[in-house]
Amino acid sequence: MAEFNSYLLGKISKSVGNITLVYTNRKNIAKAKVFKRKDHPTPEILEQRAKMKTLVQFGRRVLPAVRKGFAGVGRGTAFNAFVALNMDKVSLGADLKATIDYGRLLLASGLLVTPRVTVGYDEELKSYTFTQMAQQAEEGFASLTDKVYGVLLETGLLRVRIVALNNRGVAGETEYALPEEWDASRVEAYCFATSPNGRMVSDSIHLTV
Repeated sequence: MAEFNSYLLGKISKSVGNITLVYTNRKNIAKAKVFKRKDHPTPEILEQRAKMKTLVQFGRRVLPAVRKGFAGVGRGTAFNAFVALNMDKVSLGADLKATIDYGRLLLASGLLVTPRVTVGYDEELKSYTFTQMAQQAEEGFASLTDKVYGVLLETGLLRVRIVALNNRGVAGETEYALPEEWDASRVEAYCFATSPNGRMVSDSIHLTV
């Protein structure tokens, strides 16, 4: 950037080649344009990009679960929190092909106590049964009225179903039929809890079907 006085040009604001001329504070200023340079990413950067791309694409397909499970996390959006907290749940193979570790995947994250839930699948009825145990209240971290949710994820279609279970203080069973077009062999199950207003969340737990 350079200052100059020009009686011939006067007060000017225009671009000539890679130079931009502006008049400000009673001065003529010449600025060189900055052109973007192609970077030369390191292997680490390429791996980071591959993981992020995979999580962004996956997150968009399971957005209803992400929005509910990452409410109020950090200063960013729920989606950004989902991506950041799951970067280490993605592994890379040949040609930077990414694979998500569904057993470690977080579909919710927060300070609440995790619920106590198991799930089973009846092949004849094609139905899932979520079984939960009642929990005690813990000030600031668990309320008897906390909402508990089960999540079914079909990893082939990349579809989720959120199943409302009993409140934290209530034991019981909740059945849910296998959605049409879903392959039961590709279904992963999770659960998590939220406060009654949905602003606080627990970490999600991967359930063995």
